[in-house]
Amino acid sequence: MFEDSSDFHDYYRTRQGRHVAMRLRRTVGDFWSRAPNACNVAIGYPPPVLRTEERPPVLSFTPMRLGPRPWPPKGPNRSALVNGRSLPLQNVQLDRLLLVHALEFDPSPSRLLDECWRVLDGAGRLLVMVPNRNGLWARAEKTPFGHGRPFSRGQLRKLLADHGFKPVRAQTALFMPPAALGLFLRFGPQIERIGSNWSPGIGGVLVVEAEKNLYAPAGKTSRVTSRAAVAAGKLAPRPSGSISAGSMAEGAEGS
Repeated sequence: MFEDSSDFHDYYRTRQGRHVAMRLRRTVGDFWSRAPNACNVAIGYPPPVLRTEERPPVLSFTPMRLGPRPWPPKGPNRSALVNGRSLPLQNVQLDRLLLVHALEFDPSPSRLLDECWRVLDGAGRLLVMVPNRNGLWARAEKTPFGHGRPFSRGQLRKLLADHGFKPVRAQTALFMPPAALGLFLRFGPQIERIGSNWSPGIGGVLVVEAEKNLYAPAGKTSRVTSRAAVAAGKLAPRPSGSISAGSMAEGAEGS
């Protein structure tokens, strides 16, 4: 289960899945760079937490193992299948990068983080969302958070630091029990507010924002641009040497 993009798609169409998507969207709402020529990318299975009307548009990268799923459902496609070990981007191209349903499922999380470090510019930020090892959702096998490798806050901070990132902010989300009971869904906002104030450690999803450490330890990150990255840069250049999300597609309503 949750080995294909259709598994994620089907889950997020359920009542519980729609509530989860809403909570996570609010968590990432203020993360994206608003600069007109910014390049913002999300990797993993990000459509449920992305707003199609986001400006500048966000690009959605899905690992090859999950298979294709065009996004958004209406308008120009802004989704692509990628290899997490060789992202189709040049060095220092991105302003913001989101990992959701990505790090915990990737067979080589270290290589993925090395690539994230490579493609982010000096002022770029990385936002990582993973199942919280101490939360109830990591045990809920009917949800995507019950699969892959959950992380504790300390484990995720160390992994990021080992690959050239400095964590600057951490929080948890999803305090509602992982049940499809209407009562819990109805009072979801109240439960989230109480949980974040009184029991932040038990939230189902761990969210860490990190900045790129320009003086990363030698050997920890890869600075080699792949042939695919060079090709991608030639397809969508901009004066600063980075691609512009707005030049690739315009947003459309729908999710």
